[in-house]
Amino acid sequence: MKTVILLIALALFSLLPAAAQTANGTEIGDRELEWSDFNGAVDRTSAYDAFTYWFTTYRFGPPVFEDGRARVTVTVRLFLRSDSWVKPGRETARLLNHERGHYKIGRLCAREIAEKINSTLFDRVNYAKEVDAVYWEITRKYQEINRQYDRETDHYNNRAEQERWDKKLDGLLGR
Repeated sequence: MKTVILLIALALFSLLPAAAQTANGTEIGDRELEWSDFNGAVDRTSAYDAFTYWFTTYRFGPPVFEDGRARVTVTVRLFLRSDSWVKPGRETARLLNHERGHYKIGRLCAREIAEKINSTLFDRVNYAKEVDAVYWEITRKYQEINRQYDRETDHYNNRAEQERWDKKLDGLLGR
């Protein structure tokens, strides 16, 4: 059932115009997230002041066959889910910086997915399944990096670790 839902979601997203990144259905390009992007219902029971939900999708056209193997060119899109939220009165610059870090991790995930899939030759028959496996392997990796980011920064409370992560993420993004 989860596979059917995923396939439907991927099909629907493939009908949307190509864009690098989106927030709440609006193209945001390479700009930084703003508090106005956080429109979701606040989880008042959460111990956290904000939550950034991002996800990626991908699509590709017909494969090109090389030496009996399949090469695809994938387009990866990064979304900020519309249920990302911030508690009223907690919209500080420090917290926004931390939430931007989560989205930067999403950018790195999207970039790695595209680079890996676009540079790999897949099985001629099972290429779609193999592409999907690469997608999920990298997605799981970055979900763990997101958790590590929160652990090490203590959800932005550890200023020294937050600064270290800021530099690390900016460096990885070439900023």
